[in-house]
Amino acid sequence: MRKPSGPNYEHMSHRCIQVRSRLPWPGTSTFFIVAICALTLLQRPVAMADTATLRGYPSTAVADELSYERQASIAPSADAAMRYERGLSGAVHRMGQTTDYQTAVYMRDRLTAAGWSAKIVTYVVPIAWPTQQSLEVTSPSPREIDLYEPAVTGDPWSYDHAAIGKPYSGYSADGDVQGPLIYAGHGSKSDLATLAKMHISVKGAIILVRMGGEDADSKGQRLAHLGARALLIYPEPGYDPYYPQFRSTKTYPAGPARPLGAALRNTMTIEEAAGDPTAIGVPLPGAPHKPWSAIHVPTIPVMNVTALVAQQLARDLGGPTAPAIWKTKIQANMHVGGEERVHLVLKTHRFFGPIWNVIATMKGEGAPDQTIVAGGHRDAWTYGAIDPGSGSVALLQLADALGKLHASGWRPYRTIVIASWDGEELNDFGSGIWVDQYREQLLHRCWSYINTDEIAMGPVYVPGATDDLIGVMQSVADVARAPDGTTQASYWSKQDRKRTIPPNGTGSDHESFEYHLNIPSLGIAYAGVFGTWHSAYDDIASLRVFDPGMHRADAAASFYNVITMRLADAVYPDIRYGDDALAVQRRLNAFANGRDHEARRAKVVRTLQPYVDEFTRLASMLDTAVDNASTGGTAETLRNLAALAFKIRLAFYTPSGIIGHPYQGSVLYNSDDVISTLPSLDTTLDPKQGDAALAQLVASFKKLPPVLVVAR
Repeated sequence: MRKPSGPNYEHMSHRCIQVRSRLPWPGTSTFFIVAICALTLLQRPVAMADTATLRGYPSTAVADELSYERQASIAPSADAAMRYERGLSGAVHRMGQTTDYQTAVYMRDRLTAAGWSAKIVTYVVPIAWPTQQSLEVTSPSPREIDLYEPAVTGDPWSYDHAAIGKPYSGYSADGDVQGPLIYAGHGSKSDLATLAKMHISVKGAIILVRMGGEDADSKGQRLAHLGARALLIYPEPGYDPYYPQFRSTKTYPAGPARPLGAALRNTMTIEEAAGDPTAIGVPLPGAPHKPWSAIHVPTIPVMNVTALVAQQLARDLGGPTAPAIWKTKIQANMHVGGEERVHLVLKTHRFFGPIWNVIATMKGEGAPDQTIVAGGHRDAWTYGAIDPGSGSVALLQLADALGKLHASGWRPYRTIVIASWDGEELNDFGSGIWVDQYREQLLHRCWSYINTDEIAMGPVYVPGATDDLIGVMQSVADVARAPDGTTQASYWSKQDRKRTIPPNGTGSDHESFEYHLNIPSLGIAYAGVFGTWHSAYDDIASLRVFDPGMHRADAAASFYNVITMRLADAVYPDIRYGDDALAVQRRLNAFANGRDHEARRAKVVRTLQPYVDEFTRLASMLDTAVDNASTGGTAETLRNLAALAFKIRLAFYTPSGIIGHPYQGSVLYNSDDVISTLPSLDTTLDPKQGDAALAQLVASFKKLPPVLVVAR
């Protein structure tokens, strides 16, 4: 590790602002006095005008860091990416399968070969695999319906029906049921009300609906309550739930759009908490579990089918014409049904079995007890070449790049953890369990989480992050490579001049870090139409459509290499609370302008605004101090500022969870695709829980470190 040094604050002008805070590093009993010489340093020229600066690094460390980052940026290769894809995505590997364990061994061995200390960690969780799935039309035209996704020419992996299996919904209830088939649009509450107005009952029927609007669990629960016997869900051809703004007229294998024959598998475990809902403590081998009833799913069978299956079923539906708003691409003149009868059989093998995380570490030299975690899941619904193979490939390229740097003498300042999670597709099992197991260490020692999921399926750069990491992501874009060989900053700016970074939202392994433990998190993707998502066709053959030449995989790996180094090697990782404060103020402003409960909104805003103002002042002072210390400060000064930053982070964590959501320990980060902060703010309008939610917000702001500003 480089031993940076720089001007000492004791040698500077005594006319400074001191921020005095009896501030322990979380988990220690040592107290610091943080000196922020804002006035003097804002007026003081940098000692060497041509010296590069890097936020959070003493100036003497910058040249070495940038040199190492450049090496890491160009390290990924297309050949390595394809080699790793073949090692990870050459076989179907659902959670708990033997092939899943083989991918864990592959990851461990590759990480070990790259110079990391790697191990496989086993947990035992509930696993459900369908053993019998059949669907037949019993009248008016009896026939068996083929539930498999059809093989396609040019994609040899798609022919292995035995390994791929039929589409299904994870953890669905079993059933052997018969009844009339009813088409119900999306199956929403309003759609079912429309059926009722048409005097069509869903009781005793098997219901066919399109994906969209709500998750399968919500639709299934509603229909079970109304007496339906089963639910079949199909995706519209071309349907993409993640990036509906992208369009393509060419379907796979000619193009990226979803074909008629591609299903979209999902899980029914839409839990408030990630991880194992049956766990009693940490579900290590031999540990007891709650009964299967702890997994709350609809009481009727719910099964995903392809649009091709839905098209075949629609042929003889009969009954009234469907409302125009229920228009579907599978048939021009869709009917509601009632005349066609079907027979569905779904049987499942349910057991408690093993899953396997792979955890690798590279020990830091400056602050070995502090961590940066880079992780992504490894389990897949089928082959998973893109979801999640592309992300796992990025982790291996990260391990290779940093392993080579380590062999040449580079040492990270803090410990880097690479994690290959299992069971993400079913309920973030691997990451959720691991985060709970190491909650205290992560809460007090982990600076940030870097997530790699599907990252290479199109040309559009799509980042996501907590507000406090936006600055470092934009900074890293100047170093990281883009798919076209330019810098990521140049590539990104052509698509979005403002280089916008939205919140992370939900749907991947960052949830336990960001929303459960309030740890800053980020991730990226090169996105586009991803029509093979969760289908039989997410395989190596599809890479020629979604990432020709593996340039997108390489670009994503380049970014992950640099961002990991930037956060792991800085004395003060580039966390910018000023951006959090701006986001909080924007959120409060939008809340104030709401068109309902005006009097209550005004009261909430009057209560919170002084605290938000104080947070804004504190964040501004800290950010300015970090900027100044990065041009003329010492490593010790940056360490003291880092202690203050961590104290701010902990103020926004509540171990009991926000009001109404015990899993959501973060008062700051919001699990929303658009609104990035203050997840419980709208709850303050609730007649029953509003006062408690407001009191919790106030309590969090009051926990911010007491800072005394003294001008000398």
